[in-house]
Amino acid sequence: MKKLGFAAFLALCFSLAAPAFAGQQDFMLVNQTGDPIDQFFASPASSQNWEEDILGRDQLPDMDSVTITFARDTEACLWDFLAVYPDGEEVVWHDINLCNISTVILKWDEKNERTYAVVE
Repeated sequence: MKKLGFAAFLALCFSLAAPAFAGQQDFMLVNQTGDPIDQFFASPASSQNWEEDILGRDQLPDMDSVTITFARDTEACLWDFLAVYPDGEEVVWHDINLCNISTVILKWDEKNERTYAVVE
């Protein structure tokens, strides 16, 4: 499992970055899980480490979204995600191709009791 740390992901930030500095991997993260997300990590699929918590000190409330912006020179297209909920539960998604999508919607499947991602 990837470990938190290794700050090579510092170029990733919220939508406050100017579009001129945006990378092709930029996406909107939408939380439709029914719970706030405490932490959210993304790292290149080829990495053995989780990068910094994208949300920082903030939570991503249910039914809210945030735009994740990458540095223009970011090259990786395949990324892994880790969402951490306030109760400590973790959900991981692998090999999300951020070069081909613009939105990642996290949803809760009550029937199967699992969180899943829809990409657009």
